[in-house]
Amino acid sequence: MTPRPPLVNRIAWTVVAAATLWLTFTAVWGLWGLPGDGHIGAGDAGTVMAAEEMIRWKILYPSRAWYTGVRPEGGALMCHHPYGQYYVSAILYWLFGHHDMLIHLPAVFMSAAIPPLLYALLRPRWGAPVAAVAAAAYVVVPIAVGFSNYWNLETLCIFGVLLFFWGHSRHMATSRRRWLFVSLLGLWLVCSGDWVGNLLVAPTLGWAFLRAFVLPARMTERFKLAPYATWWAASVLLMVATLAWFVGLFVHADQLQQWLGAGDSRGGGKIGTMFEALHARQAWIDFSFTPLCILIGKIAAPVCLVRFLFTRRDEDLYVLGILFGAVVQYVAFKRGADVHIYWPHYFAAYFALALAQLAGMIGRGVAWVLERVGRPRAHVAAVVALAVGLAPVAAMTPDGVASLWVWRRTGGRYDEHGGITMSQVDMVYVLKEVVVPVTRRGIGIDVHRSVPWYREFQWEWQGVGNKADAPQVGGDVASHPFWMARASGMTGDEQRKIAASSHVRVYADTWIVDQREGAAPLDAYRVDEREPNPFEWLVYGGTEPMRSISPAPDPWLTWEWRTHLGQPAVAPSGEPRTLDETRIAHNVAIAAGDAAAAERWREAIDRRIDRTVTAAFTGGVRLVGVRRIDGVQPRVECWFEWSGEPGLGEAMFDVRSTVEARGTFSLIPPDPTDREMATPPRIPTKLWKPKFLYATQVVLNHRIGRERYFGFWKAREGGVAPRRVDGQPNTTLVVLP
Repeated sequence: MTPRPPLVNRIAWTVVAAATLWLTFTAVWGLWGLPGDGHIGAGDAGTVMAAEEMIRWKILYPSRAWYTGVRPEGGALMCHHPYGQYYVSAILYWLFGHHDMLIHLPAVFMSAAIPPLLYALLRPRWGAPVAAVAAAAYVVVPIAVGFSNYWNLETLCIFGVLLFFWGHSRHMATSRRRWLFVSLLGLWLVCSGDWVGNLLVAPTLGWAFLRAFVLPARMTERFKLAPYATWWAASVLLMVATLAWFVGLFVHADQLQQWLGAGDSRGGGKIGTMFEALHARQAWIDFSFTPLCILIGKIAAPVCLVRFLFTRRDEDLYVLGILFGAVVQYVAFKRGADVHIYWPHYFAAYFALALAQLAGMIGRGVAWVLERVGRPRAHVAAVVALAVGLAPVAAMTPDGVASLWVWRRTGGRYDEHGGITMSQVDMVYVLKEVVVPVTRRGIGIDVHRSVPWYREFQWEWQGVGNKADAPQVGGDVASHPFWMARASGMTGDEQRKIAASSHVRVYADTWIVDQREGAAPLDAYRVDEREPNPFEWLVYGGTEPMRSISPAPDPWLTWEWRTHLGQPAVAPSGEPRTLDETRIAHNVAIAAGDAAAAERWREAIDRRIDRTVTAAFTGGVRLVGVRRIDGVQPRVECWFEWSGEPGLGEAMFDVRSTVEARGTFSLIPPDPTDREMATPPRIPTKLWKPKFLYATQVVLNHRIGRERYFGFWKAREGGVAPRRVDGQPNTTLVVLP
């Protein structure tokens, strides 16, 4: 009868299973959702679109000249990174076609495999408890959690290098050829993923050369020279061949200069010394890793180096190889690190291995001491290692879990250096549901400058976006029949002019014009939002509400828009059903001079908003209250009234946020960056009517910690912004813990 494994091993297996399930969930979460702006949405969409060009044109090169209808050549070919991630995406596109879920799918499988790989890599040498620490440590590092579904260089390289190390370790132990092939597969993946992949494996291959061909056999642990030398030679040949293949492709396309100048094309690099750059990135680093993770990583580096010098085992060099590659990547490619928060992702794998080895050494040290004092205990090394290793894991877990929502809500941009982060999913949804079904793919679309026509739009549209400040009604628009704009990005004069010369259809903040139609009064459609059910929350992600569009124009919204744009409007009939319809009903009563009805609707509104947050501003503007909206997309709604005092031009209520204190159970210091949060109102202030009520919403991309959201008026087009009459610089709207 097989003896039952000790309890500490069973706990270790449970830890690995939990770590794998957690990281798999973070990668799968929102797999079928619409891609939004940011690295995780638009960035992944760009990777897959570039890969689609390989299949569409039957070429060996990815290209960002997507949907132009012209075979990409020369500078249109991407010749600056290896093509590993594009090869995988091209195969998926060839098999399944163009689908939203494919942009993240490869990352799901590789991220799910990383915790078991870490466990399998360390278990033979260190035992199950220490190996479990490595698996658990990786999945609580915020940057690993946030970018677990990010299909780009980092996840592919981390998976590849761990597979390379695992295959090599098992090949040394067994000399079986299948493990040689596993190691070589990992090497091809890591070297095809990014240039840093060569740096991640270089220390191991360099040491292997010394061990096999230079150093006396007595200086290292015993090993079988023939299979070891075969592995080394095959690895070096494969690495050189992979490098030669990609560089050869660049030369063949006459784009070698594009590769050599790739670092200069990223922006960044404007921060002086490396010390100054690290100081400027401090908030990013703290949020991505937590100070505890950083401290452990610093302590572990010299300890792991001393251990390798003492043991001279290949397995003890793996962690230093990852550290070497991560440091060179972060320091040498400074421009990329300045603008991309995900740049130091490789350090997460280093931390996982380093913490596990520290815990293992401490456990063995305690066992050694107990044996020397005559108190040996069974499994004491394993128990101590597991306890010591899981202690920092437990401390980091609250931040690792909480960071997931922050990463996904911001598209992986976190604080964006203080700039506004908008998902753009609201517009992508309208594009997909309204315009895409009535157009053929590959056709163009005209977009106003208020639309940031980026990869998330290109992915859904699968066509070219042409900049156009106004619709071309009546022109030759067969190849680009639709025009799109964001209402909050236009001035009052622009809106009036466009609405007078075309037939505008409004969907929340999105304006759509079919340029084949003549001018007609505006129609506004209701975009309903609701909270997702548990299944929808899982598959579409828990950061955007579920949306639906009314099949016919909404009488309440249509009246409001037409009234402000000077078009004939019919007052809606019936009772309002929502708070926004109640607001419009109040405005209808004001326009009709029905004071009693206006007062009745005003009382109904006052009961549903927070009237303790108010402020009076110059120019006759008054903040009459706020409303906090919870759910998957937390928002604060600001309610305003204008008295009609002359002089109110184009202005916006600018909302910013600042983190004032560390969060409960959080290790992350308060982020010192004040962020911009708001966009201008959909109906510009220049069009506001006296005594009408207006509500503006701001999405609360809440960071970890106590965050205060405050607002103040800011002028647009060089006008004069309203100021608080009491002289206070801003108004606190809401404070989130």
